This record gives sequence, structure tokens and C-alpha cells, in this order.
Amino acid sequence: MDFFNHLVLAADLPTLGGIENWALEIVQQAIVIIIIFLVTKHLAKFKFGAIIVCCIVGGIVYFVVRNWDTVAGWIEAFMNKL
Repeated sequence: MDFFNHLVLAADLPTLGGIENWALEIVQQAIVIIIIFLVTKHLAKFKFGAIIVCCIVGGIVYFVVRNWDTVAGWIEAFMNKL
């Protein structure tokens, strides 16, 4: 019985980093699903300009979500220039 107590006491505590990465993956997947839906909707109506705009805007949103630290640095640098 002492062996099991040692395993529990020596175990690492969970961190919020894993939850943050999981939530980030869920948001990225949601963005991709929304973009696929919008592209399919516009493709059914043969609106090729809307498809291109949807892909560009979706790519920008995906980049911002995936690289938030970089984008926040750009925004901070821009605000300091003002």
C-alpha cells in the first residue's frame, strides 16, 4: 500500500498549459469548419470572388489565433509609434 501512496505524491500536478493548447486547437478547428462551410455555400452560388475573400479573411483570422504573441507585439509596436 505504501507504494501507491508514493505514486500519488510523486505525480506532477496538472498545468493550465495543456488546457490552453487544447482550447486553441478547438478554436482553430472551428475556424476551419466555418471557412469550409462558407466556401461551400459560395461555391454553390458560383460566387468565386466571395470564395477568395473568405479564404483570405479566414487565413488572416487563423494566423492571428495561431500566432497571437507575434500579432500582439505588432499591435504594441504600432501603438508605441503613435
